[in-house]
Amino acid sequence: MTQDAQAPIVELAGVEKRYGDGPLILDKVSFAAQRGDFITLIGPSGCGKSTILKVISGLNPVSAGRIVVDGMNPSGAVEKLAFVFQEPTLLPWRTVRRNVELPMRLHGSDEAARAGIAARSLALVGLADRMDYYPRQLSGGQKMRVSIARALSVSPKILLLDEPFGALDEMTRDHLNEELLAIRQQLAWTAFFVTHSVAEAVFLSNRIIVMSANPGRVHSEVRVDLPYPRTEETRQSPGYQKLVGDVSKTLRSVERLKR
Repeated sequence: MTQDAQAPIVELAGVEKRYGDGPLILDKVSFAAQRGDFITLIGPSGCGKSTILKVISGLNPVSAGRIVVDGMNPSGAVEKLAFVFQEPTLLPWRTVRRNVELPMRLHGSDEAARAGIAARSLALVGLADRMDYYPRQLSGGQKMRVSIARALSVSPKILLLDEPFGALDEMTRDHLNEELLAIRQQLAWTAFFVTHSVAEAVFLSNRIIVMSANPGRVHSEVRVDLPYPRTEETRQSPGYQKLVGDVSKTLRSVERLKR
């Protein structure tokens, strides 16, 4: 059955999460993502941002509440999602192309199909000329591009990104933010992105969800109405700078609540 184009692609309703007998990590988290949204989760350390990505992906079951991913339980929607972690997690003994092919190999794709898709994915991230390199021959930004290419190789509807650019210098991060949005414009996936950078959140997103901690709750949502595509000129615009200031102010108020 074809899903209603107007129905949320992801919906969380009253989601709670705790590990064993430990404290509550997420408390009644509810929000929905429409197809094509770029939603960034931001908030203090320990507010459950990464945990939200894990329960959406089905890596961790919820303790209470409900999650629907493209009309299914998360466990049934695994092939619709791809995860980009904080570290590139590349296998050092495999070439760039072989690293990108790995998810397809696990899904049983034939060698010719894997090679073609890997080449197209690497071209999207600007590494077509590095496919026979090994991870040790790449910079930090290039390694993260490979990680993104690997995620895109399975043609996900939903991309989950957990602080993928946090370890990179500011100039590299800004450039990769622009590249990520350019790829999204071509492929039209829905994104959930975790960061500690307010500037990054405003640049990438059409919606920012601000989390509070102990336990993690949705504190507020900020709509980012800046037009796409976004470029270096976006960062210089008064609207962008005002939003960065407004979200930073909200985040400082959340930090005070934590204390």
